[in-house]
Amino acid sequence: MREVSGRVAFITGGASGIGLGMAKVFARAGMKVVIADLLRRHLEEAAAQLDGAGVHLIELDVADRAAMARAAEETLRVFGKVHVLCNNVGVSQRNPVDEATYDDWDYVVGVNLGGTINGLVTFLPRIKAHGEGGHIVNTSSMAGMIPVPAFAGIYAATKFAIRGLTDSLRLALAPHRIGASVLCPGMTRTRAITAGDQYRAAHTAGTQPSESRDPIGHGMDPQEVGERVLEAIRRNEPYVFPHGEFKEEVREHFEEMLAAFPEAQRADPLRLEGERRRAEMTRRAKALASAIDD
Repeated sequence: MREVSGRVAFITGGASGIGLGMAKVFARAGMKVVIADLLRRHLEEAAAQLDGAGVHLIELDVADRAAMARAAEETLRVFGKVHVLCNNVGVSQRNPVDEATYDDWDYVVGVNLGGTINGLVTFLPRIKAHGEGGHIVNTSSMAGMIPVPAFAGIYAATKFAIRGLTDSLRLALAPHRIGASVLCPGMTRTRAITAGDQYRAAHTAGTQPSESRDPIGHGMDPQEVGERVLEAIRRNEPYVFPHGEFKEEVREHFEEMLAAFPEAQRADPLRLEGERRRAEMTRRAKALASAIDD
């Protein structure tokens, strides 16, 4: 989607961190931007940093499907058809993955993966229907590419899922001239939750949390991440890796996986033929997805 001026973007988790970085970059490029966020206070802070023209704010819990549908209708009333959807919300929790409770799993999976699914199910039919093409950006993480310590295990599970979902989604959406990119950032200058239990309790109760958030001062500038996202949308790139420092670690991880494969072995010819056909279907779908243009 090379020409973005005048197009409409909907960004979840858009009032701080990477979401706000994308919103600022998109707005500068002439896009109309809807910033959706759970925290009213952060929406107000975002509004103070953005020129009100071309920006609309919506208070939204991405795990609430009815609220997501209402947000889509509100966006249509305010700006018209959505062309870019950024599913960007991400939360974590404290317990190591081997000690996590059902509540831990339900919370993180419900927001991270469930929120992404809710965004897709709500907006994709609308984007397909207008027939003007578009782009989906799903925020995963470098934790969706490489192993992480136990405290981030549930978070990583959702981010691996989002990465796999986006890979498949890109192939499915190509016939509709809709691109898809997965964003895998590393440490970014966002705001870390300093009272996660309060935030989680408020999320569950549907109230506003009272915690403060402190900036991670040594992370990448969120607007730098936003610039890479906009570039990926314009160039229809499947992966967005803003943090170059991870390249060798990813290489080592993938080489470890490749080394685990057996040498060439005899196999059932029918099995091999089935896999050959599947691989060819995937190659054709990837070629079609890469060829999308305005």
